Amino acid sequence: MAKKTRKPNLPQATLERARRELYTAGSEQVTAPPAQSDVKSAQPTAQRSPALKTKLGAPVDLRQEYAYVLTDLQNMAMLAAALGAILIVLSFFL
Repeated sequence: MAKKTRKPNLPQATLERARRELYTAGSEQVTAPPAQSDVKSAQPTAQRSPALKTKLGAPVDLRQEYAYVLTDLQNMAMLAAALGAILIVLSFFL
C-alpha cells in the first residue's frame, strides 16, 4: 500500500499567492519562500513578523476582565432552575 502524502487541495496559483503573502506580511526583511523544486527537500518555516509579536505587559486580572461571564452563568443557572421547576410542576398535572 502506498504511503499517503499530504497535498493541499488548492490550485498552485493560490498556494503561491499565500506563500508570497506569508513571507511579505510583516516586513521586507523576511526571506522569500523557497522555489517549488526545493519545497520537497526542505519545508519552509513560518517566521513571525514584528507586528505579530505580542508584548507582555502587566498581568491582567482575569476576574475583573471577565466579570460579565460570571453574571451570565448565574443568569443561565437561575433560568435553568426555573424551567426545571416548571417542568416538574407540569409533570404532576399532565
